[in-house]
Amino acid sequence: MRSVRIALAAGLAVTAVALGIVLSRSPLAVAGSNGVPANLAVAHFGTSQTSCQAGGTLPQGTTAIRVSLSANIGPQVNLEVLSGATIVTTGERDAGWGVDETVTVPVRRVATTVGDARVCVTTGPVVEPLQINGTRERTPDGEVVLLRMEYLHPGSASWLSLIPSVARRMGLAHAPAGTWVAYMLVVLMAIVAGVASRLVMRELG
Repeated sequence: MRSVRIALAAGLAVTAVALGIVLSRSPLAVAGSNGVPANLAVAHFGTSQTSCQAGGTLPQGTTAIRVSLSANIGPQVNLEVLSGATIVTTGERDAGWGVDETVTVPVRRVATTVGDARVCVTTGPVVEPLQINGTRERTPDGEVVLLRMEYLHPGSASWLSLIPSVARRMGLAHAPAGTWVAYMLVVLMAIVAGVASRLVMRELG
């Protein structure tokens, strides 16, 4: 019985610590983009391929790049950012993302701002046509399809500091409505967790 109590207490403590770590971090914010409009479904493709395009200015501190690809079951996506012939950063997103108009690929943190960057996107095997959201552009060599890309870095505010604004939005369009609705749900979840732990201890006792 003692070992069960220790295991339960340890599990709850680890959950609380993990929650605290997550809340202390900052959500990603847009630091810049390549300036391409994100028009929906300008093209589709159903095979693996690599495309490179001008990326504009890549801001210092970028840790992820949001690419305007859309799919229900997305393939693996690899990114490579170059400045001339020098690789600035790389990143990879595993297959399985989807039901979204973009895919966010984490990349190695960019140490300094890079002008005239070039971004290469490589997709793995696809199980359904992959939708490109961006724009078509005519060039002397013919028409090309450009992806919109947004450069992300950690924001200045932590998730913990954003709780009041998130709670306020969660409380909208409800009957009853109000910020207190979100806080009430948190309290109820804590009570349920406490009661469930109590019942487990009682059943094992």
